[in-house]
Amino acid sequence: MSEQGNSDCLILDTGDFHLDAERAYNLPGAFYFDPSRYALELQHIFQRTWQYACHTSTLAIKGAYQVCDIGEQSVLVLHGQDGQLRALHNVCQHRAHRLLEGCGHLRGAITCPYHAWRYDYAGGLLSARHSGDVAGFEPERAHLASVRLEVMCGLVFINLDPDAAPLATQLVGLEAQLRSFSPAPESLYHSYSHTYALQANWKVSVENYSECYHCPGCHPSLSQQTLDLSSYRIDLHPGFHAHLSGDQGERQGYAANTDAPRSGEFGAWYVWPNLCIEVYPGGYMNLLHHVPTGPQRCEQRVQWFTQGPQPDPAEQAVIDFVAVVREEDLPLCESVQKGLHSQGYRGGRLMVDTPRSGFSEHAVHDIQKRVLSALVGHGAHDV
Repeated sequence: MSEQGNSDCLILDTGDFHLDAERAYNLPGAFYFDPSRYALELQHIFQRTWQYACHTSTLAIKGAYQVCDIGEQSVLVLHGQDGQLRALHNVCQHRAHRLLEGCGHLRGAITCPYHAWRYDYAGGLLSARHSGDVAGFEPERAHLASVRLEVMCGLVFINLDPDAAPLATQLVGLEAQLRSFSPAPESLYHSYSHTYALQANWKVSVENYSECYHCPGCHPSLSQQTLDLSSYRIDLHPGFHAHLSGDQGERQGYAANTDAPRSGEFGAWYVWPNLCIEVYPGGYMNLLHHVPTGPQRCEQRVQWFTQGPQPDPAEQAVIDFVAVVREEDLPLCESVQKGLHSQGYRGGRLMVDTPRSGFSEHAVHDIQKRVLSALVGHGAHDV
């Protein structure tokens, strides 16, 4: 594999990848570890797409906030005094100190830990110590910069691109599909979280999620006690993929709530580029957020949503059951990441079958095609 480039342009070797899924091979390994490609992805994918921030239950009271980092960009999402949710760049306008970390509840103002500049919940400057003695000081120039924010089904999304198309126009049909499994997701509580740190590129993680070719051999509980793989399918939509399947009936690995809508079915939706929404048989909803933290590192952030602030015993049983599947994926992804460095790896054929069965890798192909589309023409060219 050969590449040429300079500070202004990166030449990409795309190997035997093809826009036609039925003729395509995987992208070369360098797409999954090269720092220059990763930098382009942060700029042209993650800073230009709708990124999941939190569930509205996290911001239920005025002054509640959540900090979300997108690469080196940090965004503060908070519940304002006027009842509105807002997103602001999480940086003081004085000397660039980060304003807040994590999540919590503010008491009247956003106060910078460095020099104690204070801002209201809409980002306006309330006070700057000794500013009355500074000639020509203009408080209006210190307003925190705003970030696009939209809410769908109780899920709060932010977008660093001020010109991005509205979320609903990019995810046409997703809300109706999700509500057919979970009619009122905005009324649920974010009751449980867990984060897995992976020594693997974010694309390795989302591509692993986006095919069930590996499920029979690698996920025995999922394939034998949860999903009916004979009915499993992945449907591609412009902004998301829908994973749909029947359940295992009497062989189900946990006691499903049979009163839930579509209680005998599994529904999951991969939202470009890095969010997965799942509803397991019985109506149990969770998110799997694949967050890039470096060229060869990412986090899988799991969040579960339940009827009350804490999971009841039945809900906890589902959480524990699915955790086994999550943990089975970790060594798979990390082994792939190591193998991508091999001089003997030539980018194998994507297993895309004509009927697009549950074992087909057409969704993996779609992700790789989207990555290429985002990079080519934005500081990179293919060969």
